[in-house]
Amino acid sequence: MKSEPELAELVATVEGVEVTMAEKGFGTRVLLRASEHSGLHEADLEALLDRFAEPQRRPFS
Repeated sequence: MKSEPELAELVATVEGVEVTMAEKGFGTRVLLRASEHSGLHEADLEALLDRFAEPQRRPFS
């Protein structure tokens, strides 16, 4: 998963999209907001959230 600054940089070019990330318990709460004029649909946002939910692989030495 990208850090909040990296994620903000990625969505900065898409007008009308806001991403907020905050630590919560053992995970991270992610909030996505998109205006009607962003060109994104609910299914697009759901797919993005599903991608965030994928476990990140970490190599162990």
